[in-house]
Amino acid sequence: MKQHTKLLVGGLGLMFASYSQANLTPKPHIGIAGIDFQSQLGMKYGRDSNVTYQTQSNDSVESDYVMLEPYLQAVGERGEDRYLLVYSGKYLQYQDQTSTVGDYSDHYFLFLPKWRFGDKHELNWFIEQTWGHEDRGTGLTEGFTNEQFRQYGINQPLSSELLNSELRYIYGRPEGRGHFNLALQVKDLSFTDTDTVEQTSADFYAYIEDQQWQEKTVTIELFDQYSKDTRFRYSSINNYRHYASSPIRDSDEHYLVFGIKSKRSGKTSVEGDIAWLHKDLKNNPQAQAFDGFNWQAALNWKPVKHSEFQLYGSRRVEDPTEVGGYILKTKYGLSWNHKWFVDRLNTKFDVGQEFEDYKSQDSDREDSSNIASFTLGYDFRPSVRLEFNYQYTSKTSNHETTTFYIGENADIPEIRQLGYNKSRFDLMLKVQI
Repeated sequence: MKQHTKLLVGGLGLMFASYSQANLTPKPHIGIAGIDFQSQLGMKYGRDSNVTYQTQSNDSVESDYVMLEPYLQAVGERGEDRYLLVYSGKYLQYQDQTSTVGDYSDHYFLFLPKWRFGDKHELNWFIEQTWGHEDRGTGLTEGFTNEQFRQYGINQPLSSELLNSELRYIYGRPEGRGHFNLALQVKDLSFTDTDTVEQTSADFYAYIEDQQWQEKTVTIELFDQYSKDTRFRYSSINNYRHYASSPIRDSDEHYLVFGIKSKRSGKTSVEGDIAWLHKDLKNNPQAQAFDGFNWQAALNWKPVKHSEFQLYGSRRVEDPTEVGGYILKTKYGLSWNHKWFVDRLNTKFDVGQEFEDYKSQDSDREDSSNIASFTLGYDFRPSVRLEFNYQYTSKTSNHETTTFYIGENADIPEIRQLGYNKSRFDLMLKVQI
């Protein structure tokens, strides 16, 4: 499920994404009570070479698709207090009749008030609600064949709901060197619209129920603006995740994080976090615990003002869909963003590799993915942009298949096919309204 805020998995911190959409000049509309309204609409027409991520090319289905992406934002201010309200959506429809069961509509809402109390105290509260989905062939249905989709009643993408809310207290002057943060956060993930699955297969329905969780997080952070170009971060993050239908999968995660963001020169900047993580599966004594480092880093180099390179990487721990162990995910990549002739025309190339190492008592599965993407964009006006986007993904594994277990007692074996090739391209028009 895709999220609209950048939430570093495993507790490496919460960073708000830019809600003013990139590449377009905002068109503020001042309404009642001085509220600033902005809106944007993205329209895509594209083609997907492998709609359901099939391993065998003769089982894959190609289809054209149409997507609409509306975005609405309202910002209000009262003295030093600020209020942000956001809605964004994704509405996708496949044109091939055999692929229309993959159609979906995602919705996202955010409410973010920020209150100032005097010179040194600030209270932020955000609540976001995401109605998302998992494409067929990913997530819980990863590696499913068309026969398995029919067998388990997966005749549409699995719908999901994610509630995410955080209350954060900040001590320190806005322009001061240091800031102390204390945050309490709750998240709740559930799967919805599963009636067809329940009627078709009680065993797979039980498997879906086992994937739902609630998580509570306590975060203590200190940010040190060492100089105008360098900021340090020191954090203690503690996640407590509970699976209501499968408590044997409950986990506690404890992070100690050090981060840095620094502009080393007019051409080079670096940003990174490194965290020591202890992850304990407290209700499963046979499961393999984790003690080690999670990290993420990005090095940006801008040799000239119209060209920028970025070298990036990350490593994090994720929960598998089965009982026991964890998945160690590592990613490396290089991107190049360049503006040609005039600032209106730009290209972006990105190549990367992702590795997934399954650490459990009964699996030595290792997956790897090669991903390449290209974007060509032209700004007709500050508020009108046309883009061509292309992405190719090739995923392989050291096994052709893997076994997982479904049913109320997780004792019924089922097979996943591993690996796929997929390309996707689209033409997109963005308009700031």
